Amino acid sequence: MPTENRKIWIDYAKCFSIFLVVLFHTNPNLEGFVFDFLKLLRMPAFFLISGFLFDIDKWNNFYKFIHHRVKRLIVPYFWFSLIFYILWLIVGRTIVGEEEMLISPFTPIIEFLRGTPKIILAPYWFITCLFSIQTIFYLLRKLIKSNSLLICTTCSLYFIVLSFNLTNLPWCIDKALLYLPFYAVANILKTQIEHIKHNNIIGNIISFVITLILLYINNITDNLYINHILYIMSGICIIYAYIAFCKFISQKIGSINIIKYIGDNNIITLALQNYIIGCVKIISILLFSANMLASNYYFINIVVAIITIMISMIFAIVINRYAPFIIGKKNQ
Repeated sequence: MPTENRKIWIDYAKCFSIFLVVLFHTNPNLEGFVFDFLKLLRMPAFFLISGFLFDIDKWNNFYKFIHHRVKRLIVPYFWFSLIFYILWLIVGRTIVGEEEMLISPFTPIIEFLRGTPKIILAPYWFITCLFSIQTIFYLLRKLIKSNSLLICTTCSLYFIVLSFNLTNLPWCIDKALLYLPFYAVANILKTQIEHIKHNNIIGNIISFVITLILLYINNITDNLYINHILYIMSGICIIYAYIAFCKFISQKIGSINIIKYIGDNNIITLALQNYIIGCVKIISILLFSANMLASNYYFINIVVAIITIMISMIFAIVINRYAPFIIGKKNQ
């Protein structure tokens, strides 16, 4: 597959995944079999795409690798945390109310240093988690040359976290180890993913049907370990049909600038989404005396998710043009 076509389908994959992330933040209680299915295309797909794009051969040594990752991930994490921390101190706590006022001003700083943001920039757990995943995978890839052994190692780390109920570790290492198998599989099977055909109807149907079966079994099973095994299997299985779909769209529609721009700036959308959605909730309560995002009219959630991304892109244009240092870029 030509490099340009590969880039196009990745743009669609990243755009669709960030849309699902925002959609589930409009209403975290979206339930049902359809939403269980869509959750597989949210965070697992994000980490699969990230693993696919990771190229260890680009980095001669660990220092260069870490320097690049800090610039691309930790610099935005710092700036957006600082900006929203200042806003939180000045007006945010007052708007939210008494419960927020009881939180110590030092708590968000501690969360920032631990890499476990919750109060100020909760969605950025993904950024610190991705930083941890890439660092861990880099070291494992350097130490372990066998692909089979590498997969076994990442799965073993997954179940260690699960067995010992490790949570809230610094820099989201616990979450990083849970998503590490997705990242590793995508990186190891990079060549196979490249050759997935968008018109392989039989392959797509098999991928889709097996995923549905695994999800159904998962929903009727109460064993924690089996649930997690089925989650990994279904998340990896659906990626075949997901990538084929993205390639199909890229073949039929081609490159669209806004799709590419959304994919390239999802780090900004992650930072702004909760605040934009929060404003929508406030407006909804003022106008209708109810939070419309919590209703059963899921069309509203879809529209708000699209609006949230579009507003984020307005900020992305401003940041890229006038303050690119916020996202670790140099002035054009």
